[in-house]
Amino acid sequence: MRVPVMTIAAAVFVAPLPALAQEARPVDETELATAEIEATLKNPAMQAAVAEGIAAASEVLLDVPLAPLARAVAEAAGEDPDAVDPRMTMRTVSPDAQDVPDKVREAMPRMMGAMGSMAGGIGAMMPALREMAERMRAAIETAGAAPRY
Repeated sequence: MRVPVMTIAAAVFVAPLPALAQEARPVDETELATAEIEATLKNPAMQAAVAEGIAAASEVLLDVPLAPLARAVAEAAGEDPDAVDPRMTMRTVSPDAQDVPDKVREAMPRMMGAMGSMAGGIGAMMPALREMAERMRAAIETAGAAPRY
């Protein structure tokens, strides 16, 4: 268990280094953070671990008893709460829910990769956003100094 965790940690810290070496301008903490987030979210081992964890959690949720909640809803609706199946779970109410863990395993890596790409895009946009903010600040200061009519 230690080896995969150490490998992931090393990848998170080493992945942004080539990009930093190519930069001529200083890189700030926000850009470093987005590069680390991107590397972590795009790491296949991390994606697989998160997907498996969420799939396992969704598997457990399929068997959580729903009868107490369903009885309360039935009573609030003026129906007979004793008519609710005491063995009611998400698995028994919605048989299609059985597919959720496998769908999570399939979709989670793709979603994490997309989130990683978005983080990288935000990091790449930071210099332009800073420049835009400076230009807006200058424009506001100039507008404030102009005479009012």
